[in-house]
Amino acid sequence: MSDPFAEKLYQIWEKRWQDSDRKERVTGLGLRMFRAKNLAIRKLLPVLNPSSIIDIGCGLGHILEVYQQSGYPCEGIDISPTAVHVCRNKGLRVELKNVEEETRTFDLVSSDGMLEHFLNFEPMARQLMRLSRRHVLIVQPNHDSFFGKTLPYLSELIKGDSNVREYNYRIADFIDVFERSNFRVAHNLPVFLDVFRVLVFVRQDPV
Repeated sequence: MSDPFAEKLYQIWEKRWQDSDRKERVTGLGLRMFRAKNLAIRKLLPVLNPSSIIDIGCGLGHILEVYQQSGYPCEGIDISPTAVHVCRNKGLRVELKNVEEETRTFDLVSSDGMLEHFLNFEPMARQLMRLSRRHVLIVQPNHDSFFGKTLPYLSELIKGDSNVREYNYRIADFIDVFERSNFRVAHNLPVFLDVFRVLVFVRQDPV
């Protein structure tokens, strides 16, 4: 890993996942938020109908579980040995791998709440696009919404823990980067009082 900022970020996540039993416990508010996000993704899957899915930075596998339970072939990668271990114990197909090492392409490439933690998210977004034959799905906090603006302060209510630093990118910032790379917005869904957006981009030059 040549990017010192990214390396530091990965170390922070690995430290969090090392206490994974506690990290998987969420408050009532957090549980409702996760259910709303998962429901939105479940509703999209029949529309997208992917024959292959990869979740980048899959963490403890929450989104992978949605894909698997919905009957879609899926796998994930993460750079945290702890996260990979937890996912495999759940019966999920996950590899210990950095996104730059992945050479295959997939119908659907997803990322849940990852891009906002990068000082410059564009290189990671381009990696997601590189791996996609058709769609990219990202879940991002909507800092333009009233409740989204309070998201950093809701961390203790949601997970009972301090949050990894987030940069206040706007949804329009993510859309701009993808549209400049020949992807267009296919779905832009508000989730949980518009705290989050589920964004689906479709490649304009299918591979």
